[in-house]
Amino acid sequence: MPVERQAGTGPRGARRALVRGAGRVLQAGVALALLSGLCAGLPWALVRFIGWPLPDHLPTMAELGDVLTARLSASQLLDVLACGAWLLWGAFLVELARCGYDLVRTAGLPGAAWRGGPLRRVAAVLITTVVVSFVGRTALAASGGSGAVQPGLSSSVTAPLAVDGRSEDVELVRPPRAGVHDSLYRIAQRRLGDANRWPELWSLNAESTQPGGRTLTSPSLIYPGDRIRLPPTPMPAASTPPQRQPPPAKPTATSPPSSSPPPTVAPGPSSSWEPGMYVGLGLAGAISAMLLVARRRHRTAYRPGSGRRDDDLPVAPVVYQLHLAHRHAHAGPDEADAAEPETMLELGEPADEAAADLALELAATHGLGLIGPGSHAAARALLLTAMTTTRHPQIVAPAADLRGLLGVPEHNADLPECVHVVDDLAAALAHLDSQTPQDRAGRILLASAPEGEHDRTRLQHALAGGGASTTVLLLGQWHPGVTAYVDTAGTLTATSPGPGERLRGRRAFSLPESATRELFALFDAAHGTRDDHPESALEPSHGLEIAGPPDQAEAVPEPDSTNAAEHQRDVAAPLVLAVFGQPRLLWRPDLTRPDHAVEVTGSLSRRLWELLIYLSLHPEGVPRAAIIDSLWANRPAQDPAAVLRTVLSRLRSTVHKATSPDIGDLVVAQHGRYRLDPAVVEVDYWTFAGALARRRTTTDDENRAAAYAAIVASYGGELAAGIEAGWLTALREGVRRDALDAVAALARARVRSDPESTLELLEAARDFDPHNELLYRDIMRLEHTLGRHDAIARTLRLLEARIAEIDETPTAATIELAQRLREPHAGIAAPKA
Repeated sequence: MPVERQAGTGPRGARRALVRGAGRVLQAGVALALLSGLCAGLPWALVRFIGWPLPDHLPTMAELGDVLTARLSASQLLDVLACGAWLLWGAFLVELARCGYDLVRTAGLPGAAWRGGPLRRVAAVLITTVVVSFVGRTALAASGGSGAVQPGLSSSVTAPLAVDGRSEDVELVRPPRAGVHDSLYRIAQRRLGDANRWPELWSLNAESTQPGGRTLTSPSLIYPGDRIRLPPTPMPAASTPPQRQPPPAKPTATSPPSSSPPPTVAPGPSSSWEPGMYVGLGLAGAISAMLLVARRRHRTAYRPGSGRRDDDLPVAPVVYQLHLAHRHAHAGPDEADAAEPETMLELGEPADEAAADLALELAATHGLGLIGPGSHAAARALLLTAMTTTRHPQIVAPAADLRGLLGVPEHNADLPECVHVVDDLAAALAHLDSQTPQDRAGRILLASAPEGEHDRTRLQHALAGGGASTTVLLLGQWHPGVTAYVDTAGTLTATSPGPGERLRGRRAFSLPESATRELFALFDAAHGTRDDHPESALEPSHGLEIAGPPDQAEAVPEPDSTNAAEHQRDVAAPLVLAVFGQPRLLWRPDLTRPDHAVEVTGSLSRRLWELLIYLSLHPEGVPRAAIIDSLWANRPAQDPAAVLRTVLSRLRSTVHKATSPDIGDLVVAQHGRYRLDPAVVEVDYWTFAGALARRRTTTDDENRAAAYAAIVASYGGELAAGIEAGWLTALREGVRRDALDAVAALARARVRSDPESTLELLEAARDFDPHNELLYRDIMRLEHTLGRHDAIARTLRLLEARIAEIDETPTAATIELAQRLREPHAGIAAPKA
């Protein structure tokens, strides 16, 4: 039953409200009377009692001389005072107009109208009193007078749902499968039967505490194991005697009540994907570059032949969305995407990006202080921008300030290696002073504005002596430099006079706490010291570092494959699809001349290519739900089934238009599964998948070796190079590792009997994995065995050049091994760990 509660009732509350209202009216009346007296009463009194002080004609020089040499009379003194009063009155009107303009222009900045001389302060007091009193009375009238509830009306608070005949349920976020992460959209689809109800889930779970103490701050940042509360469902009615029920209330459109905070508005198609996030194209590009480097560094930890597949690099949703937004901004809108409403991250305007660059320039030359409700979000964005645009940055920050900025409970949380946490501002300044001039490049100081004169002087000295090598970001006012006010919308509404005035009116970039922590983790993965180098160890059976066959290799998950896909053809297919390397689509106009083909790659849009590649990598067919979950994972459409039908229709019509309608349907649907028709298209991946299937099923060593050779021969480079999709990343890496494992297996079998072909195999594997240090070491061992000692130095130089792309250098063990192997009579041994 709802609990009835009235607020503000009773004679005491009514009297109190009446007194407050009368006080506001009296205050507004006095201020309005004074304002009217100064504006209209003063000139009326001057004209009425003194008259117009100026002469009615332009005086001659003789008249001026007589006035100046004669004794000052009382009437002349009154005229002089009247002229001063008129000038004072005119100056007051000017200040009154300026004050009103500033109040309208900077409504969100407290105290903006009070800055100025005595006349400005008087004008501000009178205008503010009138405006505040009027707004207070207006709001009071709009809310129903004094706030007392009228007779017959009440404000009801509904009791919790658990005691009102309804029960709640909890869904655990599932771990990712095949590179596809769980989301509120998918939970709503499988538990509520309608994916479009995911905003209800977010309204129930916003700011809820999850296992481990983390708080849900964004509908996109959920992790496996999180507890998602579901909307209450009616419980079965107990067998109790019927009771008289009150008349039903008028239905409303509000969501079911809960104990969670008010629902947050879900992001729309043209809004920022992460609430409170607004960044520029430059930072998005830097994030894309860091993601590429992090992935390359992660790949180098794989030992060929180990068969490991459970070490995918975790990529936060905000990182992936920034990466997609950067690619989307460079590629431009796609015609095929017009019917698909995407939730794409909104990148900043060029003018706002220029303002961010100016802010960092001011922070390096004068120091930049940030105040206002949006100051912390702006500071986080400026810090990330400075980190990604500075070579080898060094961030120094007091622990308390870093905790407040990132929202972490402890200062020793996971932070990039370049972040140095100190006790306070004095310790930070001491750390900066202790550095040599060579180490001062790229320094970033993040701290609260100094309060003491000593720290303020030391900070000014650091800015003056740093030569623009120290970027100073301060939380608070910084009078010696530049101070900017950031309102709740992220707009720089006001700055201190001087060089910072060019920032006014621009929108500052902003980052929420959770996104900043995720980007910090990516920065560390791309630029931090690696601790996942494979241990140096020779395999005793073959004298190489590549691993032996994995235990229980048959349990290793493999991509979909089919034996039917590689059946022998009597007639060539009219289309040829190459997905290894840069995807290509070729058309054979004359099937009697299969070597003659016309390329039609450019006819397909980005979305059509993604669908075509997805189907080609699943030759056995894939259900509609799996296609929707993979291709529209982060861009849920209102009607996914209709969108899929539209895209499939576009694919067929585009291919027919570029080739010929006589080729038939490229995509067929049978038993609820969509697949490419082998009679219409040949796919190079199907040969690779068939060889992989033979390797898994054969028990004969000779056939297994032939399957390994077919795997290596059919692998044509990175799978679908240039295509970015969440579902493709894990599959692409799995296929690459399948090829590396095949090379390792052949090398193990041939190294004793045929080192020459083994060297060729490892050089082919080096093309698959150009940053893997283990492969280079084994190549140098084989070059030593074959007597090619001069080639060892070239291999080492090639390794140095390739791993420099990921900010790495060869380990000391590799350099020592190369030096030892260049001696003709040196023995092959494992490098020292």
